[in-house]
Amino acid sequence: MKIIEVIFYFITPFLITKGIKRWPKLGVISPILLCYMVGIILGNQNLLPIDKQLAFSLSELTIPVAIPLILFSTDFKRWLKLAPKTILSFVLVAISAVLSAILATLFFSWVDEYWKISGMLVGVYTGGTPNLMAIGMGLQVTEKTLILTNTSDAFLGGLYFLFLVTGAQWLFGKILPPFSAPKLEPALAATEEEGSKKELALAVLLSLVMVAISAGVALLLTGKLDVAIVMLVLTTLGIAASFNRRVRNIKNTYEAGQYFILVFSLALGTNINFQEILVSSSDIFMYTAFVMTMAILIHLLLAIPFRIDTDTMIITSTAGIFGPAFIGPVAARLKNREVIVAGLTCGLVGYAIGNYLGFAVAWLVMPR
Repeated sequence: MKIIEVIFYFITPFLITKGIKRWPKLGVISPILLCYMVGIILGNQNLLPIDKQLAFSLSELTIPVAIPLILFSTDFKRWLKLAPKTILSFVLVAISAVLSAILATLFFSWVDEYWKISGMLVGVYTGGTPNLMAIGMGLQVTEKTLILTNTSDAFLGGLYFLFLVTGAQWLFGKILPPFSAPKLEPALAATEEEGSKKELALAVLLSLVMVAISAGVALLLTGKLDVAIVMLVLTTLGIAASFNRRVRNIKNTYEAGQYFILVFSLALGTNINFQEILVSSSDIFMYTAFVMTMAILIHLLLAIPFRIDTDTMIITSTAGIFGPAFIGPVAARLKNREVIVAGLTCGLVGYAIGNYLGFAVAWLVMPR
């Protein structure tokens, strides 16, 4: 029975992603949120028996495996070759996320686990969902807070994405200068080309080895499996591996990492009590809304004196708030293909720095 459940957790995300490709209207809801919803429905029904401990154990394993896979395709050397204004704008994205998260702790200190939420939101608004999950697990946040924070981010992110593909360029263009930059070489930071399945399998194996090494380092340093240390060591190993060209050029490692995130979302969703979500969602929703809104506004205000152009501001904001997956649609709306490389690269670099910044902010604002 347990084998059937494990197969279910790995097959369902595949069916969901295929369904989104077949029916594009489903794309309005992110695959992660859909997996959460399926998991919550499954975990709150009484017809089928669910081993929730198995699901929780699976969720604890999938995030550590996903982190190196996502980082393998990051090209830091290429990022440093981008236009200086692009790098500066993304640095401002990170600064804005940190400032907004710290500011939130002053106004929302009455929210349960507020300092942990700030750390998770810094991670997600410089990197992406994997960072939010990794930081949440490292800080030992409750399952309820973890899923409510991610759900709030998914809903609010949907609203911001709608703004980005409608009136953002027009509105920000009233404040910032127009785009003007030399054309970048066409190589992408992450590619969707099909690669060798054998190489991808080796990448997954390498990721598992890194998980084992990270766990060993944590045991050696603290005598226990300190998840925060595991996540930070894992991030560092993933970044180090990305400097190896053979590892970096393995195709579809980013997509494989994202797939493990979907498995995590589905498995974790089965452990969430739906009634608790309805009762306690408003506080975390307001917290998340404050941090996201302030992060965007601070980034916009900082872009003015530094003369960041409209398209660069929008694409680096997209990279920070969403990650690489949303770069293509936003660039298409901007009618500017030249910002795609910058957006993809910044998004991947964001994954790399998100864990460091998130843990740092959480520990900084942690109640003494």
